[in-house]
Amino acid sequence: MNQHGGIAQTLPRRTMLAAAGAALLGGVGTGALVAARPSQAAGYTLVWDNWGPLAGYGVNAECNPGGGSFPCDGSDVAIQHLSGYTAVTANPRGRITFVNAIGNRRFTDRTPDQQPLRLTSYEYVFAVRLPLVPSRDTAPWFPEQIHQMIQFWDGSERLWDSNKRTMEAAAFWKLNPWDPNFGKIFIYSRDASDNLIAVDTGFMPRLDTNWHIFDLHADLASQTYAGLLIDGLRVPNVQGRPLAWISHPDWGSDVTLILTAESENAYPGSQNPIVTQWTTQFRDPKLYRFD
Repeated sequence: MNQHGGIAQTLPRRTMLAAAGAALLGGVGTGALVAARPSQAAGYTLVWDNWGPLAGYGVNAECNPGGGSFPCDGSDVAIQHLSGYTAVTANPRGRITFVNAIGNRRFTDRTPDQQPLRLTSYEYVFAVRLPLVPSRDTAPWFPEQIHQMIQFWDGSERLWDSNKRTMEAAAFWKLNPWDPNFGKIFIYSRDASDNLIAVDTGFMPRLDTNWHIFDLHADLASQTYAGLLIDGLRVPNVQGRPLAWISHPDWGSDVTLILTAESENAYPGSQNPIVTQWTTQFRDPKLYRFD
């Protein structure tokens, strides 16, 4: 762990994280749009289109992501479907804990257009807004990061030899104001030995309270990223990178595509920990499939 202004940081998780690497490129600033717009990519079919709040999303707690031993359970996350958007909150009770609130929508066997899940490219779009611009003066509202993920699980091993692993395209925006990577976009990938790594894209969206569009593409057939766009700008150092593999030996035999909208509070610190909380606002989720 590193020490930043008294708050000890862990490297961004995923569960089962054993090692992390970073490939650094220069930062790029972006502007903001107001709503998640339909994809213009040829060959993509819109299979689920929801304006406003994240309809059908629940929330799960990922306790102590990346490490730690703070008290944590399902009551440490919350999801609220409000007028026009959904709020996903890490640590709504305001106690000393470290948790990733994973808002998620699951599609088992079929997408909403009743087509069977298959190994093709999927595109997941939503709009995201910060309720405030995080700084060292916004206590207790300190985020660690926010996440977007396309997660594919084939417990039956009917479509691929998963060996009880998920295939994941996962991007996150680093938002802890004590972290040297504050404001950057990362993705999770895997190295030549199939270990999980965090890749620093160098891309920096504008830090403000406007709505921003995140547009994530996963090619399940090749098990690579097909791209990531933020506010219509292509994020570098993403396309063609391997999707992450995460082991889940206790999961079932279903075939499920999972879309997430995640909000994580800042690590409270290893010595003299403090209360940190964070809420992220999401709206307009959409799913496309390459046919």
